Amino acid sequence: MASPRSIYGALAATLLLSITLGGSASAKSPPKSATKSPTKSRTAALHGKSKHWSHRNDRAGAAKTVHNAINTDVTLTPFPSQAAATRHALAQNRRDHLEDAERAARAAALDDRWSTVLFSVRDLDSRADPEGCFWRLVAYYRMGQIERARQVRQNCELPSRDQAILEAEDAEAAAIQPPLAMAERDHPPAPVANPAPYGGAAPTRSDR
Repeated sequence: MASPRSIYGALAATLLLSITLGGSASAKSPPKSATKSPTKSRTAALHGKSKHWSHRNDRAGAAKTVHNAINTDVTLTPFPSQAAATRHALAQNRRDHLEDAERAARAAALDDRWSTVLFSVRDLDSRADPEGCFWRLVAYYRMGQIERARQVRQNCELPSRDQAILEAEDAEAAAIQPPLAMAERDHPPAPVANPAPYGGAAPTRSDR
């Protein structure tokens, strides 16, 4: 029969072994509350990233909307640094054409005089440019194209002084036409031109 001391020793050894094994298991296995599922962690991270990108996209969209807003109060000027020089160049080009037309109209001897006058004012709008309209009408009257001159004249805004000059041109052109030139509209005879140089007053100057 075993002695009480040996029994107590065996029990103590068994208890010590049990405590040692239990402590090791506890150290290796973390509490369930402290352990997170990898799937849940990854889902949370993606959710947080999605919210972050969503905020960034909202800010970018708002900034883009402001950037693309159209300002209707802006006045655009071609070549803003040279606007005055451009206007001066266009005005000088117009004046050169008018001077060419007058020079051809008054030249002592010039073939195709009135065709040259029409060519000189070809780029000038009759409605917006009274001087250009004046020389165009003189050329038509001198070429005997009275009906055409009258049609163009209806669209010109001419000073009263220039109107009086053109009335005289109209009467002079009509006086040298054949009797049937004004009546026969379907088959009119060839108009009679007046090749003489223009000797009347210049049109009223209007600078632009």
